[in-house]
Amino acid sequence: MLRGKKVMHIDNLGDFDYVPGETVLAPASTPMRIDFPEAERGNPTQCTALVIDDSYLKKQLSTLNEDGLYTPQSSGGWDLNVKELILKNNRELAEVSSRLLSIFTSNDPFKAYRADLILRELVLVMLKVQNLQSLRKNAGPNSNASPFNAVMSFISRQLTSEISIDDLCRVAGMSKSSFYRSFTQEYGISPIQLILEERIKYAKHLLQHHLEISIKEVAYASGFNDPNYFSRVFRKMEGVTASAYRALYLS
Repeated sequence: MLRGKKVMHIDNLGDFDYVPGETVLAPASTPMRIDFPEAERGNPTQCTALVIDDSYLKKQLSTLNEDGLYTPQSSGGWDLNVKELILKNNRELAEVSSRLLSIFTSNDPFKAYRADLILRELVLVMLKVQNLQSLRKNAGPNSNASPFNAVMSFISRQLTSEISIDDLCRVAGMSKSSFYRSFTQEYGISPIQLILEERIKYAKHLLQHHLEISIKEVAYASGFNDPNYFSRVFRKMEGVTASAYRALYLS
């Protein structure tokens, strides 16, 4: 989104405001309804849309699997189910998309070459986002699909307690270096970042549905030992303070 404001209506995401700096990734066949509440003839709403050809995706997937640089623990190879990949405001996706737009609108004589490199990076981001979505959806202690499924289940059960990398390595049955490297390559974030995201997600639930709990109590209940650190992490991830986020639900 470049300028103005849209109100998006997408089944899997619900209704939401779409403002500058935000991104939405959806399959080409996704039905959506869009309202333009602020658009005027002299002040139009502006956004960009990027369509990635299916044949390009297949080519990049084939290259990744043939190169064999890394094979996902959760499957026998890289694959992308575009029909299920619907998300908004992924930070890495937004950053790569912004760089791609900058290249497309530049006068760089090598922009076609550079754009192709960034498109490859975008495909890799999409793959890792899909893997992470699948991990969160299918995690279970008895799953034999991947050692990371058991790790995700452990994080969910111990979310409000102390969780160390040693704990996660033990659950995965992997050395610390192998676990950290494989996890980051497969999901695009570190195990520590995943724990923080899950704790902030739980904190948002408490802020919305338990208005009687103080911000400090929310921090402790979400697994943070330091309320000040919780406040910094929350603002960095959500773009607003925990108090401002709660204020949205007070009325």
